[in-house]
Amino acid sequence: MHSRSVAALGAASLGWGLAGVGVRALFIAGASTFTVVVFRVLFATMAVVAYGLVVRTKIGAEAWRRGSVIGLLRIGIAPMLFIGSLNYISAGFESLVITLTPVVTAVLARAFLSETLRRSQVIGLVLGVAGTLVIVASGDSGLAEGGNALAGAGLAFGGVVSGSLSGVISRQFAPMHTTAELAIPMFLSGLVVVAVVGLSVGGVRPTSVPTNYWPLLVALGLGSTLLPFVATLYAIKHVSATVVALTGYLAPLVGLVGGVVLLGELVTPSIAVGGLLTLAGVLAVGTPRRKLGSGAI
Repeated sequence: MHSRSVAALGAASLGWGLAGVGVRALFIAGASTFTVVVFRVLFATMAVVAYGLVVRTKIGAEAWRRGSVIGLLRIGIAPMLFIGSLNYISAGFESLVITLTPVVTAVLARAFLSETLRRSQVIGLVLGVAGTLVIVASGDSGLAEGGNALAGAGLAFGGVVSGSLSGVISRQFAPMHTTAELAIPMFLSGLVVVAVVGLSVGGVRPTSVPTNYWPLLVALGLGSTLLPFVATLYAIKHVSATVVALTGYLAPLVGLVGGVVLLGELVTPSIAVGGLLTLAGVLAVGTPRRKLGSGAI
C-alpha cells in the first residue's frame, strides 16, 4: 500500500477515534446532540470552502452531483446517528459498534463494485462483528450511570450503514475527481442537511452556545470531521473501499482508550472481550495476501 495512503488512513482513524471522546465531553458539559452536529460540520465546511477558494477549485456538474450524494450520507445522516448514539452509550462502546463498518462496506462493495475478499479479511470481519455482538448482548452501555445499550447500538449501526454506503459510492467516483472537487459539495450538502434539521427540530442558535463549548466544537470540526473525511477521500483513490473501511477497526481502539483515559469511562468484561476480538480482527485483516490467488472468495 502507498505510504501516503497508510498515513491518510492512520490520520482518519485517529480523528474518528477521538470524535466520540470529544462529543461525550460536550454532552457531559451539557451540549445537545444537534448543537454538536451543526457546529462540528459548520467549522469543517468553512475550512474546506476556504481551501477551495485559495486553490481556485473548479467544480463541474458531475462533481457537484456526486459529492452531494456522498455528503448527504456521510456528512449529513451518519454523524447525526453516531452523535445521537452517544446519548445512550459510551464513546468506547460506540467506537466498537463502528467495527461493523468494514463488514457492511465489504458486502456493499462486493455487490456493487465486484471487489473480492481474502479469507483472512473474512475472518477479521467476522471477529469484528463478534466483538460488537458480545457487548450488545451483555447490555453494558459503558457509562457509569444510565444508558441504553440497544438504543445506542441501533443508532450507531444506522450511522454505519449510511457511512458504508457513502464509502462505496466514493470508491466509484473519487478516481474521477480531485479531493477538493468532491469534498466541497460533500461538506456543503451535509451542512445543509444538519443545519435544516438542527435549526427546525433541535432549536440550535449560535447565541445560545456557551463560550466553553467553542474550543471542543472547533476541534471536532477540524480534527475529527475535516481531517478524517479528506484523508479517506485521498486514500480511496489508491486502495479499495474495503481497505479504507478498516479505519472502522482502528478508530474504535483509539476511542476505547481515549474514553477510559480522558473521561473515566468503564471497561466492563464484555467491552474488554469485544475490544480483544476487534484487535484480533485488525490483525487478521492485515495478513498479507498470498501470491496464489486462492484466498479470494
